[in-house]
Amino acid sequence: MYHATTTMSEPTQQAYLKAAKRALGLTWDEFAAQAGIHPRAFKTYRMPEHSQDHRPLPALARRSIDQLLAQHQQLMSKASNGA
Repeated sequence: MYHATTTMSEPTQQAYLKAAKRALGLTWDEFAAQAGIHPRAFKTYRMPEHSQDHRPLPALARRSIDQLLAQHQQLMSKASNGA
């Protein structure tokens, strides 16, 4: 589960979402749709933590994004292995 406080080894929620978006090669709206998150809610999750519009990423949404990343990694691994 994501906690609002971060350490040097743990990226902020905003950094996590930006890195995931970049890794998946999706637009924000595509990313939200594939994760099953309403785009308007998704926007509040990616706001800076100091923003009054920022909302913590729910654990279920985090798991959905982690699953997308794992599936993407598997596809990339298969593609690079010629499978």
